[in-house]
Amino acid sequence: MLNHLMLGSNDIDRSNRFYDAVLGVLGAGAPIRHVNATGQTRLFYRHEGSTFCLTEPINGQDATVANGGTIGFKCSSPEQVKAFHDAAIAH
Repeated sequence: MLNHLMLGSNDIDRSNRFYDAVLGVLGAGAPIRHVNATGQTRLFYRHEGSTFCLTEPINGQDATVANGGTIGFKCSSPEQVKAFHDAAIAH
């Protein structure tokens, strides 16, 4: 049902390291790195028909947390949920 989800990042390289670790637990590979026409770096993680994207804000303002926002990553077992959580805490 979900096509893609894009989040803003104030530190794209730090976000890249974090999501490489946690999404790697789910089987996602390295992201496609793209610099758009106005110079913002974007990362596109593709896995099993879904795309998770990170971008530097295109309006020049800081990225901020979405109040009440929720992101759910599909896991195949309780063990994978624990491995995902452990990778997130470690990074």
